[in-house]
This record gives sequence, C-alpha cells and structure tokens, in this order.
Amino acid sequence: MEQMGKMGKRIFVCVLCIVCFCLVGVYATGQKDVVQASEAITAAMVTNQSGLGDQSFNDTTYAGLVKAEQDFGIRKKVVESREQAQYVPNLSALAEEKCDLVIGVGFMIKDAVKETAAMYPEINFALVDGVVDLPNVSCLLFKEEQGAFLMGIIAAKMTKTGIVGFVGGMSSPSTNRFEVGYRAGVRTVDPSIKVLISYAGTFADPAKGQEQAIPQYAQGADIIFHASGMTGLGVINAAKSLGKYAIGVDIDQNYLAPDNVISSAIKRVDTAVYNEVRKLVNGEFTGGVHTYGINEGGIDYAASTSRNCPQTVIDLVEEVKKKIASGAIVPPATYDELAAYNPAGI
Repeated sequence: MEQMGKMGKRIFVCVLCIVCFCLVGVYATGQKDVVQASEAITAAMVTNQSGLGDQSFNDTTYAGLVKAEQDFGIRKKVVESREQAQYVPNLSALAEEKCDLVIGVGFMIKDAVKETAAMYPEINFALVDGVVDLPNVSCLLFKEEQGAFLMGIIAAKMTKTGIVGFVGGMSSPSTNRFEVGYRAGVRTVDPSIKVLISYAGTFADPAKGQEQAIPQYAQGADIIFHASGMTGLGVINAAKSLGKYAIGVDIDQNYLAPDNVISSAIKRVDTAVYNEVRKLVNGEFTGGVHTYGINEGGIDYAASTSRNCPQTVIDLVEEVKKKIASGAIVPPATYDELAAYNPAGI
C-alpha cells in the first residue's frame, strides 16, 4: 500500500474525475418533472475506510451526488473516514450542521447510522448496503447476486483452464451475495469448473488483494472476479502483471487494465443515491428498504465486455439477463440457497 500510496495520491483527482464523468452520464431519462432545489438543500456522504478514490462504491456514491448537484442545484459535501471510530462523530457533525440528507456508505457504517439517526430523528439519513429500522433512514440494497450470476456465466465461458477465482473484501451479506451469485452462474454453465474462494479481510488494501489473487492464479485460475472495493485494485494489478483475466465490480473497471478486465458487475449506487436526492428535492423522501436489481436499473454488466468477450458470450449474457428480469432464472443470494440451487440450464 505504501509503495503505491504516493503515486495513487497524485493521480487520485484525475481518476475520480474520470469515474464521475463516466458515471453521471448514464442515468435514466424522464426526470424533467423534478423541481429545482433551493441552494439551502445539502446532501452529504460519509465514506467508509476506503475513502474517495476507491474506484468502487465510495466513488459511485459521490458520482450520484455530483449528478444531483448538476441537476437540482443542491450543495454536496463529503466527509472521509479512515477508521471505524470516526463514523459516529462524522455522521453527527453533519447532522449538527443540519444537512438535509446524510448518507453512510457500506455495511460497516450501519451501527453508526443507527446510533446517529436515533439521536437526530429530524435529519434524513440514507445507508448503502445495510438495513436500519428507523423512519428517517432510507436503506439502499442491491441484488448483487444478479450481476454476479452474469459474471459467472462470462467466467465459465471464457476460462481455458476450468478453474476460476473469487476474491471478496470482508465477508458481509452483500459480498456473500456476490460470491454466491458468481458460483451459481459458473455452475449453470459447467458444474465441473472449479471456483477458488478467498477473502482479504478488508476493502481498503490493494496489497492484500494482490496477495489473495496471486495464489489463485498459481493454482490454475485464469479469471478472478473481485468484490472487494479498493482491495480489488490489487487483484486487477495481479491479473495485469501475470497476463491473466480479472472481472471488476461496481463500475466498469476495464479502463484500469483494458486487456485484462474482461467485464465488471455494475452496481448502480450512483443511481440509488441520485434517486434519494431527487425524492428529497420533491418532498418525497421516505425511510424503509429500497432494493435495486436488473429491473430497477441498479444491476447490469459492463458495456466494455464486448472488447474482450466474443459476441456469442455477449448474446448469452443478454439472454440470461432477460431471464433474470422475467423471473425465469432466480440467482441464489445466500449460501443455503446456493446449496439448494439446481441449474435449469441456459
């Protein structure tokens, strides 16, 4: 991490601008009915420990705020957290400032959002990847298993060795959904393909991601799907250095290694955050659970997939995507569901 830290900081602003530019241009149309917000409306986010520049869910949350600022004239604010002990103070500080919406990013901030939202019932909160049962908290969940299932289809069709891998950040419900969906997708194509699994124990350390990836490649995996935030940058670096394939997550990560990242499981946190701000602007904000999948425009596969995958694979992925959308295929989301999963064939 130290070795790449200085260079990473130098290019951070450029990379983040590129990510946000790519993300904010991909939103559903039909939002012309949204009223223009007063400059008094402020939407703020508190990052997890990866912070901005993770090229993953912190950056996608930020991209949603950037788009909302452009469209609605709100003020955006970001507070970065570098350790868990900062979560409650950071959230509380924004609540004390009377921000109209305070967004906590990642499942690890859930308890802090629960504590802070209870202390400030007049403030609106949103939580990415977690559930807090309070009326002033909007919980943004995703059907990660749907996108991961598509990645499993791609990996199974593209592997030459019959061995593929998965690297997770920390074990959590959302990361486990990525793992389970991926394994189910691989199994649907070919149950004989071996899937190697490991967790780095962090979302914020590329060096740990590389440490997890290299042994999997050494064991014969020629494709590794990561769901590990900034840690996954190390997985992609390993793929690039070894001439192997990787599959990205959250955003289209092909730009990080155009010849090596063959696809990415798109998780539109930016869309979900943008929608929360839109609802706030329109006076429609509500607490509760709001879940995004393929049908809600929250899950997809990367547009860059066609760069490294043949059209036959793209056609199959499109077919499977339509079947998931229609309910003809229901990817498992838990380990119990995976154990009972019986591929219907595609």
